[in-house]
Amino acid sequence: MPSSVVCDAGGVLAVAGVLKGTVPIDAEFLALDWSAMTVGRFVAARHEGNPERIQVEIGLALSAVHEWFPVRTIVVETLSRAGRGAADALDSWSALILAETLDLPLFTASDEVGSNLVEVHRPW
Repeated sequence: MPSSVVCDAGGVLAVAGVLKGTVPIDAEFLALDWSAMTVGRFVAARHEGNPERIQVEIGLALSAVHEWFPVRTIVVETLSRAGRGAADALDSWSALILAETLDLPLFTASDEVGSNLVEVHRPW
């Protein structure tokens, strides 16, 4: 695995140990800033009614990322590539576009994205 890997929210959750699976070792993890909201929504649903656990788990997940990138630069391309009905996978599509732009592999828990340009790794 290369030294840097782009993660979508599922990748961030796997790296943080929230989702089970195999995680790239000794890699620098990069993500888009809006993946933080997707991570937060997942963690909040998982720990509904327990703000302390939500805060701790979100903190752990977000600290697993070494560098955050702004999503605003790829919004139009994300919406174009994802197509209709792909609203649930927008985080993964945008992460894939970032990975292709940086010529880095993608680490994702989504089955909805794939690439002919970069490697796509999943935790399972």
